[in-house]
Amino acid sequence: MELFLKDYITSSSFDDDDVNKGILERRISPYVTLRPGDLSALLKLYTDVQPPLAKFGHNHNHVKKQHGCGIETLFEKKPLLSAGDSDDDKSDDELLDVVCNGAHQGHVPAQYVVRGIKRHEFPVIGVYIHEKICPGFQYRVRRVTSKNFFWNGQAKTLLSIGTGYGARLTFSGETLNDDNFFWSDSEPDGFAFSIHAVDADQKFLIQDVSGKVVGEGIVERIHGPQQETNMITGKNGVTKHVDVTLTCCITYYKQHHYGLKEMMVHESQETVTGEAILFKPRSSRKANLLAIEGVFLPRIGDCKFVPDC
Repeated sequence: MELFLKDYITSSSFDDDDVNKGILERRISPYVTLRPGDLSALLKLYTDVQPPLAKFGHNHNHVKKQHGCGIETLFEKKPLLSAGDSDDDKSDDELLDVVCNGAHQGHVPAQYVVRGIKRHEFPVIGVYIHEKICPGFQYRVRRVTSKNFFWNGQAKTLLSIGTGYGARLTFSGETLNDDNFFWSDSEPDGFAFSIHAVDADQKFLIQDVSGKVVGEGIVERIHGPQQETNMITGKNGVTKHVDVTLTCCITYYKQHHYGLKEMMVHESQETVTGEAILFKPRSSRKANLLAIEGVFLPRIGDCKFVPDC
């Protein structure tokens, strides 16, 4: 058997022309058996020298790749994602370093590095306020150095952004003389703003592609961050598009031929993704949620959620 393995490994069938990525991928597939010749082919690809047969059983820890890793690295097991995990979940918590330049906004040529911003957040530091932060929209705010949000995590409507190098940012409150404000330069490490478009317990009417109301829903849970994807500024106001993922309790309507509708006893809980459309008219101090578009429900297909005011 040893002679067979030795002949098999040193066979001319494993010359350099035969060793290619496609063959190796096929040979190390989980659906086939790894043969001695396959191991030899892997070593020929990842090392400069073809090792003798004796070293496979006793000294394989000393066989190094060109980049200095052991042969075990070739077969290293990667941790599997648990149910509900995804690469997106990891990237949501990834902290980024962002360079902010005040000169780009017409201020003094001050440059800052904000460390600890998440990908869905907008930075505020010194004279710099991110251009997508607009009065009339709701935001959750935290210091970059802290995981805790202001106001016990509650989203507040940004009422105004002051002028000057240290701009005052004022938010809505319960009283006229509240203290829901701070200055952009009051935190040396900066602030992180994240937009808030949809609330838990919010009610919606469900419209199909023809615009007919086919059911209603209520938001039970909001998953992950609400991430702004686009902002459009026009003569009539500001429109923002925000990606959301929601778990909703859905109640479908049963339509009768004479036009009346009846609520079905059966309720369905669905987790959906969609794009929330926010619009702030120039004449208003607060943005409104127009709809959540791009929603798909298995029962009715493509649809949109319209707030049930």
